[in-house]
Amino acid sequence: MNEININFNEKESKFRSFYQQNLEVFNSAVRTFETLVHSLVVDEIEIDSVSSRVKNLDECIHKFKRKYLSKFEESDTDYEVYDSITDLLGVRIVCLYVSDFDKIKELLEENFKEIGITDKTALIESTENQFGYKGLHLDLKLNESREQLHEYRKFKDLRFELQIRTIIQDAWSVLDHKIKYKKSIPNSLKRRINRLSALFEVADEEFLRIKNETIEESDKAGEEFLRIKDETIEESTNSKSEIEQSKDIFSEKISVFSFLKIANGYFKDYLFEESRADNFVEEILKINPDYRPFDLYIAIAKNIEIVNEYSSTEHKYLNPYTTLRHIIYNSDSTVFKEILYPNQRHTFDLWKSHTNS
Repeated sequence: MNEININFNEKESKFRSFYQQNLEVFNSAVRTFETLVHSLVVDEIEIDSVSSRVKNLDECIHKFKRKYLSKFEESDTDYEVYDSITDLLGVRIVCLYVSDFDKIKELLEENFKEIGITDKTALIESTENQFGYKGLHLDLKLNESREQLHEYRKFKDLRFELQIRTIIQDAWSVLDHKIKYKKSIPNSLKRRINRLSALFEVADEEFLRIKNETIEESDKAGEEFLRIKDETIEESTNSKSEIEQSKDIFSEKISVFSFLKIANGYFKDYLFEESRADNFVEEILKINPDYRPFDLYIAIAKNIEIVNEYSSTEHKYLNPYTTLRHIIYNSDSTVFKEILYPNQRHTFDLWKSHTNS
C-alpha cells in the first residue's frame, strides 16, 4: 500500500481560502435557512426563538484538529477540512418542551433532506458518567423540490446543522460552554456538576408534566361545563347540592381553566388572553375565596339578559370582561360591590331603579 503524503498546513490553508471566498454566500444561506425553518414551525409549535450563525473560521480549524485530524493521520486517509465541519452553518430552535422535538422534525421533513442525526439526549442517558446539555441535532440539506426554486437554487449544495433544544437545555448549554468542562476533572467537582445537570433535567421534565396536567385540567373543566350547560337553569339550581358534593373540577373553586371554558361558551367571538383571564379570576377570588365555576355559570345565565339590555338601551359598549363584571355584581351586589368602579355601579344601579319603577 502506498502511503499518502498529507500536509495539514496545506489542507488548512485551502480551507481558509475556501471559507473566506464563500463567507458572503454562507451568511446569505444561513439567514435563508433560518427564515425558512422559522416559517415552517412558528404556526404549529410555540417556540422561544430561532437563530442562526456561521461558525468562526478559527473555531472550525480548532474543532477539526481536536476531533478529526488524528484519525485521518492514523489511518493515512486523505481528507478535506470542510467535509468534517458539518456545523459550519448552524440554525437553532429553542422550544418549550422535549415533546416538541419530534413535531419539529416532522414539520421539516417535507422541505429538507436529513443527512445525519445526533440525539444528544440518548447519548447522555446511555452512560453513567457523561454530563452536558441534551438536545437533538439534525444535519440537513434542502430537498429536491425546494432546491429547484429560484430563491434556493444557489444554496442547494450547502448543508447545515439544526439544533433543537428546550429553554432549559439551552441554558445548560451556555453554562457548559462557558466553563469548558473536561473529562479529567476531580471526582468531587464532577459530582457537583452531575447534581447540577440533574436539576436542569428535572426542571425540563417537570415543565412538561405541568403542561400536560394543565391540558388535562382544561379538558376536565370543559367536559363539566358542557354537562351542566345541558341542564336548564331551574334544574341546575335544584341540583346545586348534588354538584357541590361532586369531586370533579367544576365544583372546586374557580380557576383560569374553568373560567375560560365558561367565558368562551358565552363569548365565542372574543379572544380571552390567558394572562388577563388569570388576573380576573384572582380578582374574583380575592373578593370571594370560595367562588366556584358553578356560581359563575348561574350568575351569567340569570343576569346576562339584563346586562345586555342595559348595554343596548344606554348605548354603552361593554366588552366581555366589563359585561362579566356587571353580571357578577348584579348576582350579588353586596359581596361583589368592588368589582365595578363607583361610577359604573352608580350608573348601572340608577338605570335598574328607573327600569323597575
